[in-house]
Amino acid sequence: MFKYFKVICKVIFPLIWSYFTCLLPYSFHPEKRSLELRFRKVQHIIRKVLKAFNINYHAYDLEEFYKNRNNDENYLFVCNHISDLDPLIFIALSPRPITFVAKIESKKFPLVGRAVKILSGEFMDRDDLKQSLKVMMNVQKRLESDEKIDFMIFPEGTRNKGDVFKILPYHHGTFRPAFKANKNIISFAITGDNKVLTLKDKSKKYDVFIRKCALYTPEDYKNMKTTELAMDCENKTNKVLAEMKNELMS
Repeated sequence: MFKYFKVICKVIFPLIWSYFTCLLPYSFHPEKRSLELRFRKVQHIIRKVLKAFNINYHAYDLEEFYKNRNNDENYLFVCNHISDLDPLIFIALSPRPITFVAKIESKKFPLVGRAVKILSGEFMDRDDLKQSLKVMMNVQKRLESDEKIDFMIFPEGTRNKGDVFKILPYHHGTFRPAFKANKNIISFAITGDNKVLTLKDKSKKYDVFIRKCALYTPEDYKNMKTTELAMDCENKTNKVLAEMKNELMS
């Protein structure tokens, strides 16, 4: 509890100010402001919050991807899901707008929910198949429109509360929007941020590691089914996580 108290003391006043001057009004009418402006505002707030937790990022693969990518194309990002901080970390590290498909429950979250709204993300009701299909169709259309924003989806469909070095099965529907829109898919593995919000963990600093698992172009998956693509991505992610575990244990 003490570490939360320290974080609150560091960010409470700027966060309250930002919430009422930015997060709240921007989330009601995001279309009134440019995407770039909205992203930079959200990113600034999130970076302050994450800095208060003393997070140390090890994300060379992510940096290299952004350095070498074609900025005229948008991507579908996929990643394992071990913490509510996962999307915030990718926002903090991204040099260009990125948004998410989030569970509908997170719509009420004061920071994550507002951030997804401001960035024109999509909220999925996992108990409503019709609504879920509509959300994935929206993502497909937005990828096809070449909107200058990347989408990120967590293929496990829920946060992994067990062994963070062994992912839950990837849902093949995750890949369908990019599959049908003929867009590139980039897969990452993340570990370390699952400890940040845990009350039992007394660490003063947190090391968060992000590694690239695979890059799929339309040419790579043109002869694959989404089920095959999901399984291939799942296997490669598990392999990378096993390597990360061995490195951290050695």
